[in-house]
Parts: sequence; structure tokens; C-alpha cells
Amino acid sequence: MKISKIPGLGRFGIFVDDVDFDHITDEEWMEIGRLHLTSLVTIIRNVDLSPEQYQVLMQKWGTPRDINASKICKKYRLPMSQLVEKVKTGSTQDLDAEDILWIQGIINILLVKDNRVYQMMKVTGRRNEKGEALGMFSEGELLWHSNESGNLTFTPAVSLLAHEGVVGSATGFLTTTDWYEKQSESFRSELDEMVVLHKFTPGKINPGLREEQDFIMYKNMCPVDNTPIPLVIQSPGGISGLHYSVNTINQIQGMSEVESQKLFDCINKELFVDEFMYDHWYQNNNDLCLFDNSITLHRRLGGITDRMCYRIQYDYSNLIDQPYIPYFQKSFAKQYKKEVREIVKYLGITDFKLPKKAWYEYLTMLR
Repeated sequence: MKISKIPGLGRFGIFVDDVDFDHITDEEWMEIGRLHLTSLVTIIRNVDLSPEQYQVLMQKWGTPRDINASKICKKYRLPMSQLVEKVKTGSTQDLDAEDILWIQGIINILLVKDNRVYQMMKVTGRRNEKGEALGMFSEGELLWHSNESGNLTFTPAVSLLAHEGVVGSATGFLTTTDWYEKQSESFRSELDEMVVLHKFTPGKINPGLREEQDFIMYKNMCPVDNTPIPLVIQSPGGISGLHYSVNTINQIQGMSEVESQKLFDCINKELFVDEFMYDHWYQNNNDLCLFDNSITLHRRLGGITDRMCYRIQYDYSNLIDQPYIPYFQKSFAKQYKKEVREIVKYLGITDFKLPKKAWYEYLTMLR
């Protein structure tokens, strides 16, 4: 196994090469995970993994999570596979119209094999014979964003397995910590106290996205306008930075929209520079990108319609010694723990099993 520094991304980001996944041990895989916690972005090049093998590996680090899916499973006390089947067969009399619309939107973009709904999403521009999109973010380029950014209980980690047709496209990353640490102590103190109001704006992530997929984005990114989230948080590895997904940030609490935009413009000018960025232009169809989703942004360049990737969102519950609390501000930390307990309580009825460690950590979070 060879490790080298990714150019850009400040002091973060590593390439991992020469990993033998046919013979990798659990100890070796967990060591890569621990390195990833401190690197924020890890790209393992030239892997040979099936989607099924990919999910098994990611579950060793933590539990796959999707906020809206867990809320719907909780609401109906059913696993997602059964809800999908209800919509497919038209047995929806006991489902709300908005939930039906969301499930219809994801039916074709989840990996389903042998009647099992895998906890991964297809990312592709391919369509079926009816013209329906077979993946999320189906066409064009993706602007800078982080997933579930306007949700207090956002999933902290994302992975993307490049599978087919990705050469000629890129996945880009941007880290915020080095910029934050370069600021004066007094300005950092101001940033530490700031709370951002998040709002979903159609087309702001993926201009031209189909309407039914924009609805999925709305439900997952920021379903409630003016959701307050602290600007400065910490990653699961304990690294402080900005929770600054430009697709949903709208206003600083206590500031006017004009004043807020002036601050955002100032940050953008200094943050979105080569020093903190890296665009990974794929040279192979089998790279595995692992990236933090708390204080790191990502994007897509090169809108290749026929490419196929698989994406899993997850937590790091098997890599860290204590439950992950993103927020330094006590009121937000308290609310976060309350909401995460609810999410985890109902994850057990979805189509995967939580590791015992994850159950213990989350359900005993800050008594």
C-alpha cells in the first residue's frame, strides 16, 4: 500500500495506491479508515470492487444513512424495500402523496438486486426505455455542495465508486479548515458564533435537473426553509472548519440578506482558490473517492451522460471512540443528539442491520 499527498486541499487529502482488495484484512481496511479521518479526502486508485463488495467495505466503517429515508421508514414502520414495492404495485392508499412522489423519484436510482434495496444510489445520466432517469444527478455538471447540508443531522461521510464511463469527468473537492485557521483570532471568534440559515433553491446544485429529481434534492438537502445550523463545526476526526455548502446557505442569522451576501462573497473570494481545491480527473473506471461531508465540499465536472458511479452515505461509528457531535454550541449539540437518537431508533427497520457498537454509541449519546 502506497500513500501520497493529493495536490491542493491545503494540508489535507491523500492518494492510496496498490491496495490488494482480494486479500485485504479488516485491520488494514480500518487503518485506511483512520487515516481518512485525518485526511478528509482519500482517493483509492485502481480498485477492483463490485457494488456489493463496496457496500460491505463501507459498512465496516459505519452505518449507511439517509435522513429522509429514515423519516419515512419511521412514519410507516416499514423498511424501504416494502415501501418501494407498495409504490411499484400501486398499493399506496395508506401513503401520503408527497411520500409517494419521493419514493417514485428514487425507485430507479437505488441499486436493487434480487429484491434487495441496497443502501447506495446510482449516479448516472442513463435512462430506461420510458425515458426515466436511472440515477441521481443524471446530467450536466454539479456545483459545489455537501449532501444533506440544510439538515441538522446531516450524514457525515460520503463515498463514490467510479464504475463505468467516468474517464473525461472529474470529482472535485474543497477543504475549509486551512482558510478558517488563517483568520485572525478575533474573526475566528465571530465565525464561531455565526449561525447560517439554509434554504433550498431549485437548480442551484445541478442546473437543469429534472423536476422529479429536484424534489428528491429538496427533501434531502433542506426540506425546511431557514433551518439554522452553526457555520463552524467539527468533522468526525475532530477537525474544525466551515459547514459551508453554497447550495443551501442563504443568510447569517441576525444579519440582513445584503450584509450576509457581502460576507459570503468575501469568504468565497478567499476560499475557492487552488490552494484548497482539487479536481480528480479520472484516468480509470475504478477509483474509490472517500470524502468528509461536514466541512468539505465536492462537485462534478464533465457531464458525461453514460458514466455510472455508485454512492453511499454513512457515518464513522466503527472508526471513532465516541459518538460524533458536530456542534460546539450547546443548544445545537443538544438538539442534534435528540434527533440522531430518533434516526437511529428507526434505522433498525430498514434493510440493513446496525452494528452493536453503533446502536450503543448513538442510543447512549450524552445522557
